[in-house]
Amino acid sequence: MSERIKKGIIFSLFTALISGFSIFYNKFVVIGDIDPLILNIIKNGGVAFLLSFILLMSPQKIKLHKLSFNQWKKLLLIGLIGGSIPFVLFFEGLRQVQAVNANLIHKTLFIWVAVLAIPVLGEKLNIWQIVGYLIIAWSNLFIGGFTGFLANRGEIMIFAATLLWSSENIVAKIALRDIDSGIVAWGRMFIGSIFLIILAVTQNKLLLLTRVTTIQLLSLSVSILFLTGYVVCWFKALRLAPATVVTSVLILATPITNILTALLITHNLPQIQLVNVITTSFGLSLIILLSSLINKLKLQNAKAKANA
Repeated sequence: MSERIKKGIIFSLFTALISGFSIFYNKFVVIGDIDPLILNIIKNGGVAFLLSFILLMSPQKIKLHKLSFNQWKKLLLIGLIGGSIPFVLFFEGLRQVQAVNANLIHKTLFIWVAVLAIPVLGEKLNIWQIVGYLIIAWSNLFIGGFTGFLANRGEIMIFAATLLWSSENIVAKIALRDIDSGIVAWGRMFIGSIFLIILAVTQNKLLLLTRVTTIQLLSLSVSILFLTGYVVCWFKALRLAPATVVTSVLILATPITNILTALLITHNLPQIQLVNVITTSFGLSLIILLSSLINKLKLQNAKAKANA
């Protein structure tokens, strides 16, 4: 495994860790009955503000001025299909379905990324990676007595959001070939926030921002910090390692949340969740460790034959 891919996996692990803590925290956030669109304007807009400040204070701002028209088109697309529409779809769908079903649908993200990454990005999966994918899918979809999806309006909205985020990862992977990861993260949140504000104006919802209380804003400020760390680490990971690998690592976010809940709240980790942690970790080890070992052996054999 190259040092570049190792760094990408490390950043994806940081992303999963941040996501796990964020999910745990958001369970206790007091947001009241805030409209999903307004909620996302506040959260994404807060992240956009922080990333704009960081970008303007760093040497990367010079690269921002030098972006080509084609590069801006990629950022606009990422902002639309990653930083705006799917957030609205996901949180609106979340109001209509059980949280467990929403979570399971979103967990299929790594599958759709793989489906797109193979033909579009030319990424490849060996047999061990495929086995790892199947183990992770089994662990997260079938352990725990899951009774099935209802295919109602809410679940369809969440599935559509998941597909859009999957497509965003492919577009972002292409954009990251010649755009700094910090700029891509900024573009996703800043441009996405503009789209969200435009949508709020068209729906006559922008005035709802004035109804958000100070307590709600303070609660959301921590979520904004988590989301900022998430997007920064995520685009660094996506730039350095294959999309098929780093998106599968994100699955660890849920086991991390479960462990935090057991340690700090319930003081008990149910056996089902323990099995989920073990099987998910085993599946990831196949995807990351064994598959990289096999690739290394193949490379060594190829070099040996070339020198023979």
